[in-house]
Amino acid sequence: MKKAHILLLLSLVLTLSSCGAARYYAGFTPEAAKKGMVVLGPSSVQYYIDKQNKEAYDDSLSTASESLIATVLEELNLPVSQRVQLDSVQKEEAVAFMRFITAKDKKLRGDYPIPGLFDELLESKGQRYGLLIYADGMSRDTKGYAKEVAKDVLLGVATAVLTMGTMSVYGTSVYCVSHIYVAILDSDTDRVVFYNSSVPRESHPLKPNPVRKQLEDVFKDFLKQ
Repeated sequence: MKKAHILLLLSLVLTLSSCGAARYYAGFTPEAAKKGMVVLGPSSVQYYIDKQNKEAYDDSLSTASESLIATVLEELNLPVSQRVQLDSVQKEEAVAFMRFITAKDKKLRGDYPIPGLFDELLESKGQRYGLLIYADGMSRDTKGYAKEVAKDVLLGVATAVLTMGTMSVYGTSVYCVSHIYVAILDSDTDRVVFYNSSVPRESHPLKPNPVRKQLEDVFKDFLKQ
C-alpha cells in the first residue's frame, strides 16, 4: 500500500471515528465567536492518481482547493474579521496540528496547547480566536479509474462464483475523496475551543457545491446565529 493510500485510509478512519456533534471546549460558544475570528489558511493536501495509477501529492490541486474553500467561506455568514494566508512553514504546522488533534480522543482535544506560532500570529493581529481549516482528499484520472473499476468487477464476479453466489457485494475503486476539518484556537487560553469535521464524501475536492455543503455542515451551529 502506497503512502498516499495509507494517509487517506488513516484520514477516513479518523474522520469516521470523530463524526457526530461538534465539540466545544473551555466554555466556548458560537456567541463568543461573534467577537471575531481570524481565518488561518485554509490549508489543503490533495493527491492525484494518474492513468497509470501512480499517485503523488499535487501542489496545484492543493492550491486550487485552498482557493475554493476561501471563496466559499467568504460567501457564508460567519463571524470572520480577517483572513491570513499562511506561509509554507505555517501551513506545514497547521496540517501537522490538525492531523494531531484529529487523531486524539474527542474529549481530550481541548487539553493540548496550540502551536506557539499561531498564538503569536493571533496576538499580533489583536485577535483572540483563530479559525484553522484543513482539507485533504484525492482525485484520479478518469481512464485509470475505469480500468480499476473493470478489474474490481471481474474480481467480484470471480469471487461470487467461488463462493457459490453467496457473496454478491464487492467494492469498486474510489474515484475521489473530500474531507474538511476545522478548529478554533483561543490565544488567551492557548487551547482548542472548538473542533468539527465533515462526513467523508466521495466527491471531487474542487467541486464548489459539495465543498459548500461540507463547510455548511461543520459550521452549522454558527450559521444558525
